[in-house]
Amino acid sequence: MTIHVAGTSGRVLKADGGKQAMAGSPALEPWPEPSGFLLDLVTDAHTDVDSLRRLAETAAVALTGSVGVQIDCAATLASAQRAPIRAANNGRAASLAAAEQDFDDGPLAQVADSGIPVVVGADGGTPLRWQAYRCRFLDAGYGEVLAVPVRLEAGISCVLAFFAPPGVSFAPEVVGHATWFAGVAGKSLKLALDVRNVRAAGDNLKAVLESRTSIDVACGVIMGRNRCSYPDAFSMLASASTRRSMQVRDVAEGILKNMPRGAPATRFVD
Repeated sequence: MTIHVAGTSGRVLKADGGKQAMAGSPALEPWPEPSGFLLDLVTDAHTDVDSLRRLAETAAVALTGSVGVQIDCAATLASAQRAPIRAANNGRAASLAAAEQDFDDGPLAQVADSGIPVVVGADGGTPLRWQAYRCRFLDAGYGEVLAVPVRLEAGISCVLAFFAPPGVSFAPEVVGHATWFAGVAGKSLKLALDVRNVRAAGDNLKAVLESRTSIDVACGVIMGRNRCSYPDAFSMLASASTRRSMQVRDVAEGILKNMPRGAPATRFVD
């Protein structure tokens, strides 16, 4: 893996996907291809925030093992369809991620757009546009930040922000590890999002079917009472919903609840 470094701070690091070390530097340990690995971001994770939090916690453990000191992590997920969500392995990292999102003055947006990791250091070489961000993470007790993109799909972006304590720098081999981990994270997070979308679609379909069933059963009750056709029964329901400013389903459920034995249960076969 070749690591290109620009400047002494605000470093832009680009992995070209190869396995050779940068000229003049010691050989870097080749990390395995991420395609053979997955993180479990689905089990007991009921929301996207739950999966993102598990990802941030796992990422923090992975980089802590690589660096040898405690590394914290915050993850931010954004798409055009909804407001960005974020999670972190602790409150301090979460606060920094929230502040960056509020002020839009950190490296995450650039990393999400460019797909290239960025390191923001503690020295004076930090680009001017990130000076306020630098002051915040220094005040929070961190010495350097590494932002790494997580590749998902068009229209969705995710970035991992790793926070190192004072006096600790993200060496090229650590950036390589973080980049490898982000490859694993991308496949894992996409799977978790897809699973949750399928579940949500199933829940929506079930709600639609339950609504339709309530209306159909109520129409059957009206047909029996008034000796009329289904269209006539549905017309009665629709008229009642208009008069009462209620949904047709709510009117139907009201009829069923007032039946002597209550509303019949709705069952779906898996």
